[in-house]
Amino acid sequence: MNDEKTDGGNQGWSEGGPVEGMTGAEARAEIKAIEGDPSFAGDGKMPHWSRQDMLKRRDNLYRQGYPEKVGKPHDNMAETLKKQGVTKESLERDIEKFEVRDDKEEKDKVMATLTAYFGGEKETEAAIKSAREMIKRFAKPADLVFLEETKLGNDPELVQKLAEIGQILQKGGKKKR
Repeated sequence: MNDEKTDGGNQGWSEGGPVEGMTGAEARAEIKAIEGDPSFAGDGKMPHWSRQDMLKRRDNLYRQGYPEKVGKPHDNMAETLKKQGVTKESLERDIEKFEVRDDKEEKDKVMATLTAYFGGEKETEAAIKSAREMIKRFAKPADLVFLEETKLGNDPELVQKLAEIGQILQKGGKKKR
């Protein structure tokens, strides 16, 4: 069963099976579907991490569908971008704009998930504080770097588990039943 990856109501890209087992034609067809999905360009309502998965899959599909082009320079790419008015500065502005938008969307989503789980804003703030304390208490510097780079520190499930561990430790190691 495939997970539909769309922006909500539009038919969009649907992830196929393992890339390694695909023919070149199948890989190219899925690339076309990905590139036709509004979320591919950031126009859909796909969460940041799902869009990252989509982009990684497209890269793997490209390697399967166009093995002869992998690692070769793109002819006239700079000239084509220049004709379209794309500059390094405009690309950097676009990247920054999308990062800010994605960060806010992700933060809002995380807070909504945690608030629903913990039952209110006050409880959520207490859980986040507890999760941070667990990280400070047990995480090594390399763990902190990993959490920051992967943004797993903002994962609602991780926050929930860390908060639960904090509660267990506060109660002397006994889990609520």
